[in-house]
This record gives sequence, structure tokens and C-alpha cells, in this order.
Amino acid sequence: MSRGRLLQIKRRIGATQSLKKITKAMEMVSTAQIKKVEKRLEVVREFLKETKNVVSQVHLEIEHPFVTGNGKSALIIIGTDMGLCGSFSSEISKRALSLDRKENFDQIYVIGARTAPTFRKNEKVARIYEHAYDVPTFEFMQTLVTDMLSNDVARVKVVYGKFKNKLAQLPDIFVLTPFVEEDKKEHGDMYEFEPVGPDFQVKLIEFYATSVLFSLAFESKISELYARQNSMRNATENADDVVRQLTIDYNKVRQASITQELIEIVTGADALKER
Repeated sequence: MSRGRLLQIKRRIGATQSLKKITKAMEMVSTAQIKKVEKRLEVVREFLKETKNVVSQVHLEIEHPFVTGNGKSALIIIGTDMGLCGSFSSEISKRALSLDRKENFDQIYVIGARTAPTFRKNEKVARIYEHAYDVPTFEFMQTLVTDMLSNDVARVKVVYGKFKNKLAQLPDIFVLTPFVEEDKKEHGDMYEFEPVGPDFQVKLIEFYATSVLFSLAFESKISELYARQNSMRNATENADDVVRQLTIDYNKVRQASITQELIEIVTGADALKER
């Protein structure tokens, strides 16, 4: 019985050590991806800052749905395509469901294969984008904006993963449209744009919406990677604890087996002496 127990514990130790190697490797992969995405994130943030600066200098005089808010309401959910990042993906889904129950959006747009199952049977889902990108692209966000405009969407809110720091990545809400102009009474229009017709302003508004979504997608991506890195690090540390405890159990069972064998030997020796 003890030999079978020893063999069982030894197999569990081997399996846990193999799992530890996998989680450690995945942690290293996430670390490498973080370094690559972080560099681009800084560029994206600066790009959005300059885009906002340009838009703030233009007085909008068009009847665009993103400006007037006359049209359908939509919820965009920027989730994840891959798992193993703890509760990050499920927390985004929960926040989105809670917001939809509160505001009852006309349409829902879901980004991410891991987020899709929660909303797949929802009748309000206009479109689900699975494995649309590894790293967010501006072209994909343009496609998303085009899809919304073709469905008469005017009022848009976004649920995404906000990156606070390396240990905290929380779902957050961003009001994308209707677009609210900043107060220009103090500064006035600093630039003159040509052409000044409606076509320019339409493109500018849609470009701005695309830029914001591009930035939010990057925020979600870096949050996902850090969440996965933390999850894999915790899994590796837990594997160490499990191996340590199993080793203690193995030694206890082995010692008990040795003690039992010694007792049997001594008992047998005593029996021979009596004979």
C-alpha cells in the first residue's frame, strides 16, 4: 500500500514540475510581449494627445451622428482573444453586462474570442470580432467605426481594461460619443483649415473616434498581458508550494514505510529467538 502511495505522490510531483515549466515559459513570453507593446503604447498615447489637440481647435458645424447624438446607442466591449489571464476577461464581461442592464443599449459590438461566448446569444449583438488582431491596428478600428455608422449608431460607450499599474488592471467605461467640444472662449480657434467644408469635419470626427478606440484597445492589450504575466507568476509560485508539500508528504510516507519494515524485521527476529 505504501509503495503505491509513494508512486502516486512521485507522479504528482513530476506532473506539477512539468506544469511549473509551462507556466514559467508563458510568464517569460508575456514579459517579452509587454516590452514590445509598451513601446508602441507610448507612441499611441502621444498620437491621441496630438489628435485631441487638433480637434479641439476646430469649431464643428456639421450634423454628424457622433456630434449630435441622434441615432442608436451602442456598447463596444474590448475583451481578449486568449485566456490564462486570471479574471481579467470575465471582469470586463461582468462590467459590460452590468452597464447594458442599466442603460439598455440598442446594439453591442464585441471584440475578443474569450469575451464572445458571454454575448453570443444576445439579440442586441450587431457583430463579434474574434482574433481580429494580435496587437491593435488603426485599420481595424476604422472598420469598427464604419460598421457602427452603417448601422446608424450615434451614442457610444466603451468597456475596456484600464491599465493602472503592473499589478492592477480594472475594467473601465469610456464615453466615446456624442463628441463634446471643449470650451474655446479663452483661446479661440488657433488654426485655419482648408478645405473648411463638411467633408473635412466628417473625416476629422471619424478619425478622432478611430484614434480613441485605437488607444483604448492598446490599454486593454497591455492590461491583458500584465494580467497574464501576474497569473502565470502566481501559478509558478503555487506549483513550488505544491511540490514542497508533496515532497514532505513523500518523505513522511517513505519514513513510515521504512519504520513499518523495521518493525516487521524486529518482530520476525524476536519470533525466531522464541523458537
